[in-house]
Amino acid sequence: MSKTISQINLGTEIYLRENGEPVPYILIKKDAVGCVLLRAVADAGHRMNPTNTTVYETSEMDSYLNNDESGFMSRFDASTKSAIVARSIPTYSFGDSECHYISRKCYLLSFGELFSNAVSAVEPEKNIAGVLALWKGTQDINAARIALNASGSAVYWWLRSPNSATNFFYVSNSGSSGANSATVTGSVRPALNVAPATIVSDEVDDKIYLSPSLAETHAVEFKGKVVESARRPTKAVANYNATNLSNISVKVCNNYGDVEPVWVDATAQTEIIFTNQTKETESYEIGIWCYGESTGYGYFEEPRVIFMEV
Repeated sequence: MSKTISQINLGTEIYLRENGEPVPYILIKKDAVGCVLLRAVADAGHRMNPTNTTVYETSEMDSYLNNDESGFMSRFDASTKSAIVARSIPTYSFGDSECHYISRKCYLLSFGELFSNAVSAVEPEKNIAGVLALWKGTQDINAARIALNASGSAVYWWLRSPNSATNFFYVSNSGSSGANSATVTGSVRPALNVAPATIVSDEVDDKIYLSPSLAETHAVEFKGKVVESARRPTKAVANYNATNLSNISVKVCNNYGDVEPVWVDATAQTEIIFTNQTKETESYEIGIWCYGESTGYGYFEEPRVIFMEV
């Protein structure tokens, strides 16, 4: 059955739909405030600022990430936006002796979150590079920090921490740290804070979606012979258990071996009557056909047919 995002393990990919297309995010942090998701694939290049100033909360990048109408947040539908909530993140200006906090739904990670030798005590963020290593299945922390773009090329990606009055830190294409002018275009890996009680879908084709309503519906179906009978079956009852399925249809027949079996609806799990009295095979063959739809891990359990012979 569906779970809340707070029940999902760190390092797990969770898919969000951006402009209708599924995009993987990594669950990198969980606490009472929310569950932080980091975009797995680096987004196209953006500058931090139109001028070489490094105050994050007034930066062009910060405005772009949180703009609902034309910025990064505009990619999500209303259902996804409702799950993304604000959290307090520490920021500081170059030369500050202590951090201050700003409230944001979408933001860039800090230097301290990616590198164990944090800039200073003014940035008390827990290092999450180990979670990225878990996600990538590597013990090489530098390799864990490397981000690929949509073309599969390693790129450098911006962090929100200032390195100087004019430069912001970034993660290089080799996973080390670097810094560049705020006006330079670099790739972006937005982080989103999702409410911990948000429902995520069951795994579908190795994908977990932020909400069951965002997952793709898939068919769960099987058809097969149950048993053979020398005498003609006249009545039957189909019994089954269905989990996480909708639009359920269960049919049975007594001539499964025929080119065109005569199927009778047995979804209600009550007694049905076989009107068919012929067969093309040596014996009558009882068949069952189960169909359902799911946005998660849906299945039929122990389908069986009890029948009466003539």
